[in-house]
Amino acid sequence: MNIKSLFLTASVAVSGLVFVGCSHNDFIDEDAPVKNLKAEYAANFEKKYGKIDPNQNWDFCSAQPVYSLPSSSNAARTRTGEGSFDFTANTSKESIVVEKSVLEWMYTNMPKGQDNKVKGEAFIMKVPNNSFTIAPIYQGYATYYWELWMSVEGVGDYKVWSKGDEFYYQDPDDAENEWTQLGVGQEGLTKENGKFTHKAVKAPAYTFSNLPVGNTMSFYLKVWRNGSHTLGWDAYQNNLINPTQDKPYTYFSTDVNNCKMISLTQAQKPAAIPEGYDVTIIGCEDYTDNDFEDLVFMVYGNPVPPTERIEEVEEAYTKRYFMEDLGTTDDFDFNDVVVDVKYGRKKITIKYDNTTNEELSRTEENLPDVAIVRATGGTLDFTLTIGATEWIKSEHIAFEDMWNTGWKGAAIDWDAVLDEPFEVVGFNPETNNISVAVADRGNSGEVKTITFPKKGEAPMMLAVNPDVKWMKERVSIPTSWFTEPVTE
Repeated sequence: MNIKSLFLTASVAVSGLVFVGCSHNDFIDEDAPVKNLKAEYAANFEKKYGKIDPNQNWDFCSAQPVYSLPSSSNAARTRTGEGSFDFTANTSKESIVVEKSVLEWMYTNMPKGQDNKVKGEAFIMKVPNNSFTIAPIYQGYATYYWELWMSVEGVGDYKVWSKGDEFYYQDPDDAENEWTQLGVGQEGLTKENGKFTHKAVKAPAYTFSNLPVGNTMSFYLKVWRNGSHTLGWDAYQNNLINPTQDKPYTYFSTDVNNCKMISLTQAQKPAAIPEGYDVTIIGCEDYTDNDFEDLVFMVYGNPVPPTERIEEVEEAYTKRYFMEDLGTTDDFDFNDVVVDVKYGRKKITIKYDNTTNEELSRTEENLPDVAIVRATGGTLDFTLTIGATEWIKSEHIAFEDMWNTGWKGAAIDWDAVLDEPFEVVGFNPETNNISVAVADRGNSGEVKTITFPKKGEAPMMLAVNPDVKWMKERVSIPTSWFTEPVTE
C-alpha cells in the first residue's frame, strides 16, 4: 500500500511496496517515558495504516487564497431553527415564465468558460419592509450538483431551491409548446449548432414575507462532493443510498463572501415581473472558471431588497491543523486539537467605474495573522504555540471537556469558534512552526510536546485545507484517506 495524497493536494511519488518505519531517535530530546510513548504511537500507527514512505510529507494544504468580506461587514450565519422565525410558514410558491430573449441574453453575454466577473459586482442585500420573490431563471451546463441557500442575519439559513427542481423548458421543435422538465440535479440548458434554442423557461418562484427588516441577507450555493471529487447528480444520489464511512459526501459553499456571486448590472428584466416591481439578477459560480452562468436567479419586489456594493474584500490563506495529544497511543481521530491559522491576510479596497464597471484602482492593507480553535477532543490541558504566540486550553474551557468533537452523539458545529479568534505572531506556513505541549494527567510534571512531523515519521499532526472536516470522537481517520493500491 502506498501513502497517497490527501484532500486535493500534491501527491508523493513512490513505487513498489514502500515504507520503512520512522526512527524514534528523530524525535525531539525528551525524557524516556515520553520517547517510549511516541515510539508506541508510531508502532500502532504503522500497524493500522501500513509502513510509511520516508519521503511522505504530512502537509496536505493546497494554500489557495480565499476572499471574503472584511470581518466588520460580514454577518455571522445562524443555523436554521436556532431562531424563532418559521421560514415555511412565511414562504409561498408559484411559477414564472421567462421568455427566450432573456435566456438568449444570458447565453450570449455570459459565455461558458469565460471569466465574466466584469459583468457584475459583489453585493449584499438588506431585508425590505415588504415581501420579495426569488426565482431561478437560467441554468448553465454545470456538471456539479448544488443547492441554492439564503442566509438572513439573526434568523438562519434556508434552502430555496435544488438544481433543476420544477425547472421546465419549451423545446423549439415542439409545436404544442409542451413543458419538459429538466429534472432535479440534471445538467443545464443546451445549445444546438452554437445557438441557444429553448423558447422559454418556467421556473418556481418563492415569495418570502415577514423577515426582520434591515437585516443583512445573502445567498450561497452548496456544491456537493465526495472527497476530492465534486459530485454529479447520479453520484450524489448513489451516496445517499449507499453511504460509506470512508467516502462521505460533504459540500463547499460558493457565495458573495468568496466572490462567487455577482449582481449582473446589465441583465435583461423578464417581462413576467409584475408592473412596478424592481429586480436584481444574480449570476452564480459553482467552482473555479468564473463564468457566473452556472445558475442565474433573480430577486424581485416592490421595492426589491436593496443591495450594497462591496468594494472591500479580505484575502487570506488558511491552514487547518489536526492534532493528537498522546492521551492514548492507538487513537487516530486527530481531533484533540483542531485549529485554523489564517495568514497572509490583506484588506483589498477596490474602486470601480460606475458606468463600465471596470476596476479603477486597488489598494492593499496587511492584516495580522489569526488563529481559530475549532475543536478540542482531548481531556488533558495543553498549551498551543503558533509562532511566538501561546494559547492555553484551561484559560478558555475546562481542560477535561471534549468540545465540538461529537462526543456521546453531540452534533458538531463545523463553523464554531472556541472563545474568539486570536492574533498570532511569527507563524511560518512553510515550516509549520506550530506545536502543542500536553500536561500529564497526574502530578508528575511530565509534558509531551507534539510538533509538526518530519517527512517519513508517524504523524501526530496533519495540515489540511480549511474545508476538510475532522473526525468524531474515537473514530479514526479511515485507511482510505492515507493509502491506495500500488499501481504496477
